[in-house]
Amino acid sequence: MKKKLCAVALIFTFIFGTVGQSITADAATPIVTSSKELHGVWVSFMDYDSLGLANVTKAKFKKNAAAFLQTAKKNKVNAVFLQVRSFDDAIWMSKTFPASSYLSKKASASKTAAKTYTYDPLEVFLTAAKAKKIEVHAWLNPYRINQLHYLDPGLASSRSRVKKAVAELLEYDIAGIHFDDYFYHAPVGYVNTANRGNVYPIVLSSAEKCKQVNTLVKSVYKQVHQEDDMVFGISPQGNVSNDINAGADIYTWLSKKGYVDYLVPQIYWTDNYGSAGTTKMYTDRLNEFAALRKNSAKLYIGLALYRTGSSTAGDPGWRLKSNNLASQVRLLRQKKANGYILFSARYLYNAESAAERSNLLKLVK
Repeated sequence: MKKKLCAVALIFTFIFGTVGQSITADAATPIVTSSKELHGVWVSFMDYDSLGLANVTKAKFKKNAAAFLQTAKKNKVNAVFLQVRSFDDAIWMSKTFPASSYLSKKASASKTAAKTYTYDPLEVFLTAAKAKKIEVHAWLNPYRINQLHYLDPGLASSRSRVKKAVAELLEYDIAGIHFDDYFYHAPVGYVNTANRGNVYPIVLSSAEKCKQVNTLVKSVYKQVHQEDDMVFGISPQGNVSNDINAGADIYTWLSKKGYVDYLVPQIYWTDNYGSAGTTKMYTDRLNEFAALRKNSAKLYIGLALYRTGSSTAGDPGWRLKSNNLASQVRLLRQKKANGYILFSARYLYNAESAAERSNLLKLVK
């Protein structure tokens, strides 16, 4: 029996438009709003503690999850992308994978999550989200084992391991499966799960990396679509060439069927980028991704809530203005993008981000 918490997941439908010319922010531009626009936030494993979800009783987890979701709702969030697999682990009652050490001090590589947790964190979170009418997408880092080592994307055993995690998650009442941007990124080396002691480098062309990653992507897309009303999407980096070099084949994902239902490029820059603050980095990258979309995949934009109000020499726009996010939402709407996702949850409470959040809320319903 599936652990369904409601009959129908909340899946949004959107209207697509043709790609137009390059655009820039203009205060006079009409604001086009839609109740069906996705307003998401990522809940990273690094957010667990600040949200009061780590190392707490079921009662406190439930209370703190509800409090966070209420804050999210006040910020007009209608979709949470909850990181459920960060380091080949699980924040659900997995009988295969260990518990997350970021969620429980009792986590151990030698025992499964099902034998570690005294309650099911994912199920409790989903119940709280249902009460707030917020949909939840299960966010997985598919390959990362720890901070240095990754599963080898070219091995069938790696694909099998990732798909096992997906299969377990599909038993829950989630809106879909979500991958982040870590593919061929291991700082030290790659791991064969048949021999965890065997760590080795991988030297492949970008095309070969994309081919290996796409084998898993196509397979997971098919796996997810065996369930009714579930979606599968990926959030790559905001730099196209970096994506391709890492095996994230955004050209294919945005032009052919059977790969993703949506893409979320992480466009984490302002239009006052560079030491002189004159490079329209956000607009340039937004135009680039919008132009690549040739299929029916939805396009959401990852926005850098975590950078708002901060001081950085490389991107002074975050300090110069308090309406960066609002301007970025105006722009993504002009490009017919279907919504945005903010990184990350703990910055919904950050005082430095307050002005940006306030200006953003004026645009959303």
